[in-house]
Amino acid sequence: MDSYLLEGQTATPLKLYDDPTIIRLFASPLGWRVLREFAQPCCPADAAKRLGVHEQKVYYYVTNFRKAGLLREVGREQRQGALARFYQLKDSAYGVRVGPGQGKTLDPPSPPLQPFVQTGRLQARIIVGSPDPHGPFKARAADGCCAIDLALFLGSLAGGKQLPNYRLDVELREAERQGNLIVIGGPTVNMVTHALNDNLPIRFSLQGEVFLRSTLSGREYREDEEGMVTVVPNPWDPEGRILLLAGKRFAGTRAAILALIHRPEIAREPNPSGEAIAHVVRGVDADGDGTVDTAEVLE
Repeated sequence: MDSYLLEGQTATPLKLYDDPTIIRLFASPLGWRVLREFAQPCCPADAAKRLGVHEQKVYYYVTNFRKAGLLREVGREQRQGALARFYQLKDSAYGVRVGPGQGKTLDPPSPPLQPFVQTGRLQARIIVGSPDPHGPFKARAADGCCAIDLALFLGSLAGGKQLPNYRLDVELREAERQGNLIVIGGPTVNMVTHALNDNLPIRFSLQGEVFLRSTLSGREYREDEEGMVTVVPNPWDPEGRILLLAGKRFAGTRAAILALIHRPEIAREPNPSGEAIAHVVRGVDADGDGTVDTAEVLE
């Protein structure tokens, strides 16, 4: 991109043109409406139906937008014997350069969740606990379903389609412990968490009642809705990192995942002690509908 459009604390890529005639393509009210339809993948026929106009009018604009390099083809679909082509905007903001730029060059904002997501690809393997009784606690993991929300979030950051992206803890081979890992679930249901537990800055007490204990603050956390978000070096690979999202029970693990989704920067911020990236969070029903929908950071 040529520049960045600043909005508060965010920066949006801005495509700059030297020729102002580019504006003519979408200067009319209908042209602008058609262009905005392709902010998300869309085929011209669907856009015409939503706009309530004849398909030929939409195709006219789409043809001109493609010639100008405003749209890119992102998919095809067979519909009633015909091939429907889907297009999407190449850029989300446009501008016209009037004179030489006087501002300073800005680096694009750092993508969240590095090194787990880089250059539009997931650079980690997700480890979830087995739903079958396993390990010393003979426990069944129920965290897999809340990992769906995490997977959707990661999918918004990573455009790659490399598969498979996950392993059950009981399936993980020694060689697959290399690189970056995203581990979901506490030590009673995920044996990778169990193997890491004794060396974590915030760890689980497994003697009698299971609860969280912070070696950084000395505090204990015993509620089911409390969990932790921790990033530590991978003990099986000096080049790798581990992102651990875990709670005493399902509710705590879900709170950890919600905290990461709503505040991905938590995976880069150190604990208030400044010694490690390790935080305790608690699930919160913010809208009072009886379902935990966000999380607050306790430490």
